[in-house]
Amino acid sequence: MNKILNVIKVTVLIFGLSIANIYAQETEKVIGTVGGEKLGDDGIVICVLGTQACMPVQIDKTMTVKYNGKDTKLTDLPFALFLEAELNGNKITTLKIDERKTVICFAEHKDGDDEKLTALLKGITGVKSFKLYRKSNQVLIEYNPKQIAYSELEAKVKNAGFILE
Repeated sequence: MNKILNVIKVTVLIFGLSIANIYAQETEKVIGTVGGEKLGDDGIVICVLGTQACMPVQIDKTMTVKYNGKDTKLTDLPFALFLEAELNGNKITTLKIDERKTVICFAEHKDGDDEKLTALLKGITGVKSFKLYRKSNQVLIEYNPKQIAYSELEAKVKNAGFILE
């Protein structure tokens, strides 16, 4: 009888630990943009907002998101497209994109850059709002893509003398 009770106890313990392990593998939320590096058909790079890190992540090759009104594979998303991804380990489980936001990363930060960038962005038609991330040399920009394309926005920032990563 004691052997049976011990087997039951061990089984319950193993089952409990298995369930705890499943819940311990929490999903992590990552906010940033699609990086420019290509990782084949099973991965993308996310440039993480608020850090200077770009992280390679694995994807489901069949996963798609709506981009420009069409179902688009994750590997076909354009550079600098804003996204929110949930990861389980190093693999994307869910992904949301926002075509009205981007993050621009700067190679360096000099005295006076904050004021210069603020004045520049306030003067660009189509820029709705922005937030500077001084520690990571980034700016999160919300804009109207019908008024200004990302490439135009990036060009205006470069033409103002900023060096981008």
